[in-house]
Amino acid sequence: MTEKEFLEDLKPSFNHRENLAKKIKSHNLPVIIFGAAEMAKQVTEELKKFGVEVSGYAVDEKYFKPDKTYLGLPIFNFDELRRTPEKYVFVLGIGNKSDPSGKRALDFKNDSAITKYTILEVYTSWIDYSFIEKNQISFFETYKLFSDDLSKKTMKAYLKAQLSDELSEIDALSQPNEYFNCLTRTVLSSGGVGFIDCGAYNGDTLEKFINFVGGNYKKIFAFEFETENFEKLKNLVQEKNYKNVELLNCGVWNEKKVLTFTRVAGSGNSKISNDGEVIAKVDTIDNIVGEEKIDFIKMDIEGSELNALKGAKKTLERCKPALAISVYHKKEDLITIPQFLKEIYKGSRFYLRQHYNGPIYLLCDLDLYVIP
Repeated sequence: MTEKEFLEDLKPSFNHRENLAKKIKSHNLPVIIFGAAEMAKQVTEELKKFGVEVSGYAVDEKYFKPDKTYLGLPIFNFDELRRTPEKYVFVLGIGNKSDPSGKRALDFKNDSAITKYTILEVYTSWIDYSFIEKNQISFFETYKLFSDDLSKKTMKAYLKAQLSDELSEIDALSQPNEYFNCLTRTVLSSGGVGFIDCGAYNGDTLEKFINFVGGNYKKIFAFEFETENFEKLKNLVQEKNYKNVELLNCGVWNEKKVLTFTRVAGSGNSKISNDGEVIAKVDTIDNIVGEEKIDFIKMDIEGSELNALKGAKKTLERCKPALAISVYHKKEDLITIPQFLKEIYKGSRFYLRQHYNGPIYLLCDLDLYVIP
């Protein structure tokens, strides 16, 4: 496939969100976002790009409190608005953080009594065709880097899903067993493995790793900078009596310093940001691990992956560990992260896998695997 063919294959027949916005505006009714949290903000900003002004937000009656606002607009009782559905048009604005089972979102989408629309939830700024066109050389360089057809199909399907809001193609390619699978089995079955878990959350990945290697590991470094999550991680390690696990209540970065982050309590989605409200310590992998032999690194750290990899450069060059890196938090991740790593991992195999295929209308869990 040539670069031109790659670009043409991605070119959408129409701008899905622009078309959706036209349909919403055609009703000439107040637009109400169902939800009043981060996803609702994301949907609001996307609609505004196409000239759709939001009139307010709505939540279920059990969450409703009078005189509350969100982003300067009123929050309504959804149950009350639903009694006069002819007066409003609704847009889904709840995501997996507030609706992890997907049941409420599904109920909303199946509600035949209201006029409603759904916009895909993503963990990044939406990728539009102009961004792909502007960076076509870099995207194609990443595409050529992959070692198998499934990776290439996954990359195109992911970008098409971003452009179209249609998930059927990427869902059909979704693979089970994130991080610990046939790609990493050979590395992890060698015994005495050194593992770094960046974004250890409550210990779920750490526990899966230990089970996958049958307890045969040398050392684990687990980074988690959100305090509530770190306590759960610490409790798990203590309860399971896991040995040789170094827990680090800090973030992973390209230098040792103090930053701020936006806290999403009890979730795995807190992230470093300039306007964050909480102070966070960060450090580099190189500083922490020293000369320790590292065989596998997993990173899911809400957009900090590239900086963290830069802070691990000496370790990467010294140990050439296998990698499983999230590449969906920023729209440039599919460009910057593979291009940074290809210089260090010359001759290694690069793979791309999509792992999410759940109940939420959500695009996430896209991972880059590098196997030396």
